[in-house]
Amino acid sequence: MKVEILILAAGTSSRMKGRNKLLEPIGSLTLLEKVIIESINSKANAVSVILPSEMSPLWNISGNYPVHRLSVHTTQIGMGYSISCGIISIKSRNPDGVIVVLADMPEIEAIHLDKIIQVFTRNQEKGIVRPTSFDGEPGNPVLFSWKFFDHLINLKGDKGAKKIISENQKDVQYIELPGNVSSVDLDTREQWDAWKQDL
Repeated sequence: MKVEILILAAGTSSRMKGRNKLLEPIGSLTLLEKVIIESINSKANAVSVILPSEMSPLWNISGNYPVHRLSVHTTQIGMGYSISCGIISIKSRNPDGVIVVLADMPEIEAIHLDKIIQVFTRNQEKGIVRPTSFDGEPGNPVLFSWKFFDHLINLKGDKGAKKIISENQKDVQYIELPGNVSSVDLDTREQWDAWKQDL
């Protein structure tokens, strides 16, 4: 059983008013570093990171860790395009599944990623594993088996994988993660400030 992780870190942080949210500090680390470290510490076999370009400070930061770095050279990146590029690269290593991790989710830890991998390992017939919050709200990150790689590769622009999930509900396993771990993502300065106050 081989599962890899794809971290999506090529967004523009357009709602952060000039700040890059992935460079926001959490303790002694940036948000991107925290997400990378948790991914590396999981039971995943490899970690890839989609980055905006080799000129980005995120490129240099991620180079300090044992990850596959992939850059997308376009001003209109979009989540769908990022996922497509990542899966094309990862597919050559023939993993059984890939967990798509959003880089702006600060509460995701290795133990949560391991739980997703464990659920998939126990029942590979269902090719999608999606976490929920304590109240049942579907969230992220989501694991896709190899059966869905071609669907993911066909994604374009900013349309993510929601349609793939909704059209294949019979293949989805839902698992509960603690609290709102699977739904906390920080897109604005106000959200960041509020989240840090609660630490």
